[in-house]
Amino acid sequence: MTPGIGQINGNSRIVDSLPTSSGRSQSESPTGIGMGREITASYQCESLLLGKLPIEIKYKIIDSLDLPTVALLKRTCTELYDVIEQGDVMAKAWYGRFPSAHQAQLKAFISTKDKDQLSDWLGRFTSDEALIKSLVERRESHEFPAIFYFTISRLMSECILFRPVEDGVISHHRIRVRAATFSGDGRHVVTRAKATDLFKDTAKISGHNISQSWHVKAEIVHTGSINSATFSPDSNHLVTASDDHTAKICGLRADGSWEVKVTITHDYAVNSATFSPDSTLVVTASSDHTAKVYGQEKNGSWVPKASIFHANLGFSATFSADGRYVITAGADGKARIHAQEDDGSWLEKGSIPHDRIVRLATFSSDGTHVVIANDAYKVEIFGQKPDGSWEPEANIPHSHWISSATFSPDGSHVVTASGDNTVKIYGQKAGGSWEPKAIIRHGGSVRSATFSADGRHLVTASHDKTVKIYGLKGGVWKEKARIAHDGEVNSAVFSADGRHVVTASKDKTAKIIGQKINGSWVVKASISHEGAVNSATFSADCCHVVTAGEDGMAKIYEIRAIWTDVKRSSLSEIDEIWRNLPLVGSWSLNDDILPC
Repeated sequence: MTPGIGQINGNSRIVDSLPTSSGRSQSESPTGIGMGREITASYQCESLLLGKLPIEIKYKIIDSLDLPTVALLKRTCTELYDVIEQGDVMAKAWYGRFPSAHQAQLKAFISTKDKDQLSDWLGRFTSDEALIKSLVERRESHEFPAIFYFTISRLMSECILFRPVEDGVISHHRIRVRAATFSGDGRHVVTRAKATDLFKDTAKISGHNISQSWHVKAEIVHTGSINSATFSPDSNHLVTASDDHTAKICGLRADGSWEVKVTITHDYAVNSATFSPDSTLVVTASSDHTAKVYGQEKNGSWVPKASIFHANLGFSATFSADGRYVITAGADGKARIHAQEDDGSWLEKGSIPHDRIVRLATFSSDGTHVVIANDAYKVEIFGQKPDGSWEPEANIPHSHWISSATFSPDGSHVVTASGDNTVKIYGQKAGGSWEPKAIIRHGGSVRSATFSADGRHLVTASHDKTVKIYGLKGGVWKEKARIAHDGEVNSAVFSADGRHVVTASKDKTAKIIGQKINGSWVVKASISHEGAVNSATFSADCCHVVTAGEDGMAKIYEIRAIWTDVKRSSLSEIDEIWRNLPLVGSWSLNDDILPC
């Protein structure tokens, strides 16, 4: 029989659903909260009908439930306990919270790892050889991505602290590194450095060599500021956008080197350049009033497919989730929507007029809604009518510039961040209308507000030196943690599993915050630079972090556990860690996490 979560559970605590209260006998009826009501259930399930149901029907019932309900049933119903244990239901319910596109990305990443790499990955967070062997042996299972990521996420959550081990340094020779990000498969990192009067703007692609150390594989030079450098979803290409009027698409060769495939030219600065979800198209937006779509041919070359015109500057251009539509935002007060026809041509399908400059426009995941931000400090949500036209459904006002406006992964919420020191969350009601759900207030302008991949958490980064994490439960957004820095916070983003956050601050540090098994958030590691940290992001496996600093360095760290049980560590080890890393909550020696 293929081993299930139940057999893995015999080797480790990681798949226990909820902690049991000490001192309770099994004859007592446990209680839980479900759908806002207190539930009391017996371990001896009283439903005769449930006991007589075929095992296949039980699986279908459990598979249709959300993770909290499954966790509750595992603790309270004997008839379903074995079904949950043997059917990997906890893992599948957890994994099922992610959008299908995110699941595909995680599956693609894990498929590149062999058994030794998977064992090493797990070994960073557990010494349980039986658990590692049992899990890796299931590599060919259809459910393996769900089981593996569920397990690694729980193992990481059990770690009280992380030990960041420096894995590589990418130098830009004292020129400040503005940003650094991993490719989707984690094999490459792109960094971009700010130009000075003496240097050109440069983006560097770095990767592992045979000895597994990081080294620069390609340098992409522009004669103006590089506004973005982005990997394709399949990790085989990279596109840059620059003020020197060009965007460059680079491709990965079979020998591991990179080459420029095509240079897309505009008459003025290129403000953005992004790939389609399937990696076969690129769209640029330029101050020359145009957006250009390029496509990859079967022979690997890139050719122009369409030009989209605005009456004024073009600020952004993005694809819909299915890659069939492009929405552009322009200074002519319009957001224009183009669609790809069956013959490959692109035709305008509609436009959304505004009385002010449109700075940003993006689709929801299902393509039925659009969020638009203009220079009048206003964000609007538009919905598509049956005839294909678009009508306004909600207005989100601010009193200062809008730094971001994004949909949650499932499209049910919109979050905005503004220079007026606030973040606003709007949610869609059952009837389709939108209503305000929460206002998050900071003491300074808000740089960003970002959803986790499952849409159940939100993190904000502010110039008031704090990061706030909010969680959604029962339709209500509540503050879960507040993390303090000694300088303005430049960014804060989630890991792929949604259970970790990494911050970047002008106080020369990046902090890794993790969610514990009980749902609380704690600082687990700190990374230092000699200057301000401009960005920090996770790799797709959640086990590496890359930081970009004003000191001209991008640093790559591997995350490993210091311990998983404080009782196993000596007092001298604890004292040493306390001296080098601020802790939080019941372990805190300072105020890194402020009381909510």
